[in-house]
Amino acid sequence: MRRGVALAVLVAVLLPAAAHAYARPVTAADRALLARPATADEKIAQTVAERLTGHKSVSVRCLQMHLYAQNVFGVTPMLDGHAFDYFLMEPEACTYLAWFHAAPARWDPRTCAPADCRYVVPITWALETVSHESYHVLGYTNEAQVDCYGMQSIWFVASRLGASLSEAQAFAQLFWQKLYPLRRTETPLYWSPECHNGGAYDLRPNSNAWPS
Repeated sequence: MRRGVALAVLVAVLLPAAAHAYARPVTAADRALLARPATADEKIAQTVAERLTGHKSVSVRCLQMHLYAQNVFGVTPMLDGHAFDYFLMEPEACTYLAWFHAAPARWDPRTCAPADCRYVVPITWALETVSHESYHVLGYTNEAQVDCYGMQSIWFVASRLGASLSEAQAFAQLFWQKLYPLRRTETPLYWSPECHNGGAYDLRPNSNAWPS
């Protein structure tokens, strides 16, 4: 789950000494937000989240939240380990996700044009935000565990949005090699020494493919 400042829509409280994040349950403000139809950008994230979680209906709403942490672009309200089948994303993450869905090959980290390559990192964060928050929807609360699982599922999000398998895996590799190390210093709550091939948070311990 991702923490935000005090908002009418969500107030998340992170306990600094713990590896978990806690948030208040759904409020009337949340219900009003969810009552409106999803936008085209929101539907993109919803469709992938439903496939990743296996839940019949997952709602996503794009909302300016002014999240306090570096490279944190989503929030999933939870209470006592129970999620409510929806999460919120910062609008820029929703936009980058839509860009990617419209032309996946354009943003391939291996072949992108220089003018496009500068957007590859924010697109990667957007892909990981969907996978990260989807694991919160499944009830996982440990941020380090969830971020590790999210990284290992970037390939799934990218492929569901139209990328080839090789391109989807390239995004996962980019996150692992360039972005995940930033977690250790910028957002240590999201980093774990157990996030590696064969580690405690390896989703596919019988495979040497990492992170996808």
